[in-house]
Amino acid sequence: MRAGLLREMLIFKELREHQSETGFVVKEYEEVFRCRGYRRKMTLVVDKDGLSAMEQFIGKTIIFQVRAYPIIKDTQRVVYFNNIYEIKMIDPRTDGTLILTLSRIDT
Repeated sequence: MRAGLLREMLIFKELREHQSETGFVVKEYEEVFRCRGYRRKMTLVVDKDGLSAMEQFIGKTIIFQVRAYPIIKDTQRVVYFNNIYEIKMIDPRTDGTLILTLSRIDT
């Protein structure tokens, strides 16, 4: 992957527990990592029956290609353009990159 393709900033957050001054335990998502990624184009799947119904999910699902970092886990959330996404799939490639399939969380 060429470094010039990595234009989009991704913020990875992980669920952490904090104890307040009063002793109450709060679980919050905290930023653990930032990296740049390349947003890949969604393609429709064509089978013997024609087009699949994948186009109805394009609005909530995006695919990114990032460099392979060991800190990236499927339990994290990703912030991209002030929208929160959960990681649905991590696909490691042989060239030292990861393909992340993200699904938007409605908040």
